[in-house]
Amino acid sequence: MHNVAWKLGLVVALAGCAGSQPASTTTFGPASEPQALASSQPAAQASPPIPAPAAPTPFAQIETARVTSATAAAPPASAANASNSVAFATRHAYYASARFADLPGWNTDDLGGSWDAFKRSCSVLGSRAGWSDPCAASRSVDAGNAAAIREFFEAYFNAYQIRNTDRSGDGTLTGYYEPLLNGSQQYGGAFLYPIYGTPDDMLYLDARRLPDSAHGSASAARIEGRTVIPLTGVTPGDARRVYVLDLRDSVPDIRDKKIRLRLDHDRIVPYYTRAEIERGALKAPVLAYVDDPVMLYSMQVQGAGKVRMRDGTLRRFAYAEQNGQPFLPPVARTNGGGQRITVRGMDVEIDVQDEPSTGSAGNIPAQSARDAIGGVPDTRSQDDDEPVSPLLRGFKLASATPQSSGSVTPAIRPAGSGGAAGETSSGPGVSKTGDAGAGKAGALANTPVKRVFAVSDPSYVFFRLTPDSPNGPVGALGVPLSAGRSVAVDPRTTPLGAPVFVSTRADPQAPGAINRLMMAQDSGGAIRGAVRADYFYGFGQSAQTQASRTKERIQMWVLLPKGLPISARDAALKTRGGGESESSADCVVSDPQLCVDDTP
Repeated sequence: MHNVAWKLGLVVALAGCAGSQPASTTTFGPASEPQALASSQPAAQASPPIPAPAAPTPFAQIETARVTSATAAAPPASAANASNSVAFATRHAYYASARFADLPGWNTDDLGGSWDAFKRSCSVLGSRAGWSDPCAASRSVDAGNAAAIREFFEAYFNAYQIRNTDRSGDGTLTGYYEPLLNGSQQYGGAFLYPIYGTPDDMLYLDARRLPDSAHGSASAARIEGRTVIPLTGVTPGDARRVYVLDLRDSVPDIRDKKIRLRLDHDRIVPYYTRAEIERGALKAPVLAYVDDPVMLYSMQVQGAGKVRMRDGTLRRFAYAEQNGQPFLPPVARTNGGGQRITVRGMDVEIDVQDEPSTGSAGNIPAQSARDAIGGVPDTRSQDDDEPVSPLLRGFKLASATPQSSGSVTPAIRPAGSGGAAGETSSGPGVSKTGDAGAGKAGALANTPVKRVFAVSDPSYVFFRLTPDSPNGPVGALGVPLSAGRSVAVDPRTTPLGAPVFVSTRADPQAPGAINRLMMAQDSGGAIRGAVRADYFYGFGQSAQTQASRTKERIQMWVLLPKGLPISARDAALKTRGGGESESSADCVVSDPQLCVDDTP
């Protein structure tokens, strides 16, 4: 209160002499704030002047508004007392306490551009511990006043520089976008490559509940719904169905700590790899078919995409699930024969390969073409040693129509696709004579089996159909992404939903230089590490061009609410070591949806 009274007295004094100041000496900066007020900041932090408005607001009115906004943004005493801005560490990163003045460009960034993205984070985090106060206070902040927004963050948040475990501060910024593909609901012609929904046979095991005996050797487990329950022992006469649990080299997801598995007869094993899926080993709904396998791979790495259907409508697909295999980017080779593409800062090469038939597919009975639409076959022989994809069982196999790139990529084609019964897609390598016998199993025995698969990356992403809107795709936080203000991060080292200030190491005036506040609202298999961010550019060709060119050295600061419970920081405070000893925590903030810690 004394501080407010002092400021109001200063307002009166300044207002009394405002008329004696020459008009030319008052230069206005961002948010219509006089340059005289900014002059109290260090010279390196001062905002560049901009032309004064035609009818400048009287100085006293500006100062009164500034005091009002600062009062509205002032945190409650509980938040102020809980600042605890002390260095701390987790297993994957070190967090050095920082002043807001240390953030390059903090005073010049137009924070109003990040405000909508922040409010979206609050829609998920607003009821959680540590977030309720700042999210509630944000409702009274003027979204058009950059100075008020800046004061809000400084009042309610502590800034920490995210560093690597060796205390170095440099990392990598890449870019991603929402791609556009061409697609069809029906299989045929150039539309040969399926967008899969979540598989029907995927099982989940909480890796935190695994007994030590389950690591490195087979053990026992049972299945409840889609959940795998490890067993420490099996007693004689146990009526429960027991399976052999064979985890092999399975790695749990970094967010939910679950392992993705499947049932193979009496064994529970890791879910199919990309190569196995592309060879036909999958039971999952098909949401659409697209004409470009390389762009489909890009869509999987980006985690979302839009598909323009044959009737001109747009369908938006969002990340739904992943096969549990680690992401291993197919590194581009010198003079390689595959198709090259840049995704999330990686120059990768996609091998679209043929594989000769083993002869087993030739005896598959034909089914109706409509089985390709739902993607889940009606029947399966109990004697099959290997699961068969809906794109393989009951389908005729033939070469594909040439793609726009000029290459011919063979693929699986359902019998009867491409129009009325007996008609075929018109492309080289498609035999009308062979199609005439599509319903005869014997005719398939002599048909060359050709399969399309990218073998080098074992990970595979499944999608869900979401409503289209002018907003960006839904990210891992569960809110639409904001182009230019949302980033994907490693959720273990940067809590999802938190404000993140990113600064490129290049000259701030250089093309592509970034010094701005963003929101950590997404994650991805390719985004791992402490100082690691993936800048979301938006939708379309322009966004793709920008994203493919982005690979910069950066430094990162995370803004954490002053009242947010952080066990690693609390431990550092108790020992007064400032985080000198490494914490065993896997996540900065343990959360049952956004980052599950190792300890159950």
